[in-house]
Amino acid sequence: MRGRAAIVIALVLLALAVVPHGYAQAGEPPGTTLRATPVTPPGAAPQTVRFQQQPTQAGDRAVQSLAIELGLTTRITQSGQIAHESQSTMRREQRRTLEVLEVSEGRATKTRATFDYSRRQSPEGPHPAELARQPIEGKSYLAIRIGDELSITDLSGAVPPAEELKLVAESLENVGKPNPLASLLVNRQVAVGERIFVPRDLVQELLGFEDPIGAVRKFELTLRRIEPADAATAATRAVFDAALLIVPNDASPLSIQLAGVIAVEVDTCRLAHVELKGPVQLSSIERTRGGIFQYSAGGELNLAIASQYGRTEVASRSAP
Repeated sequence: MRGRAAIVIALVLLALAVVPHGYAQAGEPPGTTLRATPVTPPGAAPQTVRFQQQPTQAGDRAVQSLAIELGLTTRITQSGQIAHESQSTMRREQRRTLEVLEVSEGRATKTRATFDYSRRQSPEGPHPAELARQPIEGKSYLAIRIGDELSITDLSGAVPPAEELKLVAESLENVGKPNPLASLLVNRQVAVGERIFVPRDLVQELLGFEDPIGAVRKFELTLRRIEPADAATAATRAVFDAALLIVPNDASPLSIQLAGVIAVEVDTCRLAHVELKGPVQLSSIERTRGGIFQYSAGGELNLAIASQYGRTEVASRSAP
């Protein structure tokens, strides 16, 4: 059962690690604090912002840093007595650069991905106390999307080894897909203090979850402030307070409660910065000939993603 706990929670971490959507999402080091700007003074009309979207172009470049950590406590109780209890830590850190080489209808169809840094710590790994280097670190790959299919090769066009292929496919799963933030925000005028309720059918797509995650009880975005472009940040950003609550159901015993901030570029709807944290819990009961076992696992999940966007010169073409 201990292995089962690690696998289930690892699925949560993996899903959250691919939150970014669109051609690419990018980054400053995780943990960077967003600059605070004054909120609308009392009595004044609230600031408003209208979101737009720009088509992806060949030469678009993004650098993304992400960091995920979960301190996990696992407990097995047999007939009311604690039979096993342990603590472990799961972490994932990655920094990658994505360069769009080809586009079609405003979406990336061919992207070069370079993993400057990629480490993972898991109780299921050979060295559970180490933040271990992954085989994709320091390497570059090509990601080609045709419809829902994503193919991965090395820069020579050869299929990489199975472990590398799996890791790259996980990391680039959403590259070239439509941006769900855009479907929620484009052409929408939002005032500071206004709350947006994210439709339940959009939550799983927005967060990148593939496996059942329980019942979405709440996912709210409240516009807290607008950060104008300046010398440090080329794009105006809308900073939202985010609150997510997922409760167990028949499909999944997971409970997830996250809160924090999500920053979005106003002119593109691209994800700029995410900081979310909160408890993740799992509980189940198994009846065997040896007795009744209650299994529980939980801890606090911390997620940080930061993105920076730019342009690079590439020899490329746009598909008609």
